[in-house]
Amino acid sequence: MFTENGEPFMTDDLSLGKLLGRREAFNIVAARCSAADAALLRQLREEKLYLNHSKDWGEFCAQHLHVSRENADRLIRLLDEFGPTYFEVAQLTRISPATYRAIAPSIRDQALHHNGDAIALIPENTEKVAAAVAEMRKAVKAPEPPPPPPEDRIARLERRCSELVKELEEAACWRARDQQVRAVVCYLRQRVERIEQTI
Repeated sequence: MFTENGEPFMTDDLSLGKLLGRREAFNIVAARCSAADAALLRQLREEKLYLNHSKDWGEFCAQHLHVSRENADRLIRLLDEFGPTYFEVAQLTRISPATYRAIAPSIRDQALHHNGDAIALIPENTEKVAAAVAEMRKAVKAPEPPPPPPEDRIARLERRCSELVKELEEAACWRARDQQVRAVVCYLRQRVERIEQTI
């Protein structure tokens, strides 16, 4: 069966399948392009090939690459830390660098190894990869931040003494109560002298 233009008529399912197939192919190309782009950025920066065209790397990024220096450096860091596989997985699952870091030991030989299965990192497995990553993300507990170090007792005493001295200095300005302030200072002096005698 043909359309008025002489092209073969496609059912909705066939059209959908073809479009999804094209999208998957574009995803493969996009992932490889992202990794290749990061590699080119790294070469440009490391070999300083930009110096004939710009005064520095940041200016070159803005004027010639049309990206910020921070974004270019971020892509280079991702490539340096994870290699090109990160870009493929990120294209399939939109994974963050932190999550990729957590699951990286499970990625070998162009596959994600999970629950005894090796899921090939190809567009056809996008749903399987995404589901496995989601499951692995739940299993990986975020490390708890270390508890704050216990405050040094001497440091705490110094801080409280400083606060007390500051209060007494402010109280010394209350002319109407100077006798009471003097009495507090005297009491404090006596107590400190007793403590000094025990040291």
